[in-house]
Amino acid sequence: MDPKELIRLGLDHFGIPGSPAVVDKLHLYVVELDRWNKRTNLTGKKAIEAIIRDLLHDAFFLFSTIENGASILDVGSGNGVLAITCACLNEKLQVCSVDKNLKKIQFQRHIKRSLNLPRLLPVHSRIETLEPLNVDTVVAKGFAPTGQVLEKVSTHLLEGGSVHLLKGMEDEEAVRQGFVLVKTISYRLPQSPKQYRLLLYKKIS
Repeated sequence: MDPKELIRLGLDHFGIPGSPAVVDKLHLYVVELDRWNKRTNLTGKKAIEAIIRDLLHDAFFLFSTIENGASILDVGSGNGVLAITCACLNEKLQVCSVDKNLKKIQFQRHIKRSLNLPRLLPVHSRIETLEPLNVDTVVAKGFAPTGQVLEKVSTHLLEGGSVHLLKGMEDEEAVRQGFVLVKTISYRLPQSPKQYRLLLYKKIS
């Protein structure tokens, strides 16, 4: 399937509107991710189609679960697929993307310039060393066990804010003071039989 058609398939599957300009931006992102990945290890996916099916479509599902909010923190953001996708799909969002790997942040800064995403802020740092970012939404995929994620992001999340964690079916929920598990959502990606879960937490104090 043509990559742009595959991108559109994912957007339609999760009920996300996307103009031709947005599809073009997402396509350029995956093309650049594939190009950079040939010399820098940014993802284990070795083909553009796999990047779209396994990474971008997952980010589409995540975006579909974010109902409100003006600011997002993507913690342990890696190649930036969650942060960059959210920034492309809603240009009004303030998106902070934090990772300790400089090469991955350099790639994200390249994408920020290439796609003209002024409200995307890639930060090279450990999340524990940053001053409070005061965001209303945190997202994460493959960063750390659930309890550790909640502990690390607590100071950066406003009271009443939400934490959206993409997990495999085998990953466990966690109990953490100051957070309540609102719901878990099981989901599948387009054209894939594999099942995943999203854990949605709310900060209560």
